[in-house]
This record gives sequence, C-alpha cells and structure tokens, in this order.
Amino acid sequence: MGLQMKALHLSFVVHVLGVAGAVMVLVWNISFRGGLAWSSSNKNLIFNVHPVLMLIGLVIMGGEAIISYKALPFKKAEKKLIHLILHAIALILGIIGIYMAFKNHNESGIANLYSLHSWLGIGLIVLYGIQWIFGFLMFFYPGGTADLRRESLPWHNSGLDKYGSEAFLVNFTAIVAILYGTFVLLTALSRGPEEDNHSYSAI
Repeated sequence: MGLQMKALHLSFVVHVLGVAGAVMVLVWNISFRGGLAWSSSNKNLIFNVHPVLMLIGLVIMGGEAIISYKALPFKKAEKKLIHLILHAIALILGIIGIYMAFKNHNESGIANLYSLHSWLGIGLIVLYGIQWIFGFLMFFYPGGTADLRRESLPWHNSGLDKYGSEAFLVNFTAIVAILYGTFVLLTALSRGPEEDNHSYSAI
C-alpha cells in the first residue's frame, strides 16, 4: 500500500491519538473506578491495571513499534533496535496486564478464561510473543541468511504490504459501523422533541 502522504506527518496524528487514549484510560480508571493497585482489599483496583496496561502497552506501544520503521528519520539499524525494544515493552506490559486480570479473578473467586474476550486475549498475547521471538531470532540475533530474511519478511509484516489497501478499507468500515451504532444508541437515549400531551385536537 503506498499512500502519497509522508509517514512522519501521519505519525504526529498517531502520537496525539495515543496520548489522548492513554490519558482517557487513566482518567477512567483513576477518577471513575477508584484508582490502580497491585495489591488491595478492593479487588476492582487490581483489575483496573488490566485495561490501562493493555491499552498503553499492547495497543499504543505496539502501534509505535509498527510505525517506527516508516516514521523515524534514523538509520536502519537504529530503527530496527527501536522497533524491537518498543515491541518488547508492549509484550511485557501486555503480559503484566493479563496477569493482573488473573490476579483479580483468583483473589475475587471469579473463574478464569470463561469469556470470548479472555480467549482472544490469551491467543493474541501468545501470537504477539511468537512474532517477537521470530523477529528477534530472524532479524536481530543471531539473524537468518539474507535469503531467509527476505522470504520471512512478508510473514513478519503479517501481510500489511500485500493487503494494506483492503485492510485499511475494512478496518475503517468497521470503525464507521461502530460509530454509527454508538450514535444510534445515543440518539435513542437522548431527549426527543417536546410534545404537548394535554392539548385538545378535534377528531
């Protein structure tokens, strides 16, 4: 996929949205849900760490790692190291985030892995870890042969170049559908026009 816009310019939008998302998830869990805690008699505070680390770690740090190759004006070796480190941070924070959900469930007497969300989450973090290990061994240390790296790159990129335009369209279609549903719900819950129920009208 080849957009004509410069990646550096688009990356500023990514950074702003990432900071906004991080601030919002922190405000939500600190101001509205009582705060964050590694250990507490209020088990909700333990669980609150989960969405914070999943968003800031897996989503935002993972996103920053993905765009680092295109957006940063550094040499390839430096970008590769930044890419590797940011993905490692994302993976570690994601693992801790999942651990905090298990910790909350275990201390609250709630069953683990009972929802589709939890199954998908475990599957995602396992695949993310496999991808990171594969990338480390193939592209960083000890490193595969030039031919093997070239053949492996499409798998490492997860088809982003091959399916970029279609994926872009499908993902934004999903976002539009979610926004549509959200605003339908908000409209249905909002106050309608005032009606005079006591007025007389001839039949």
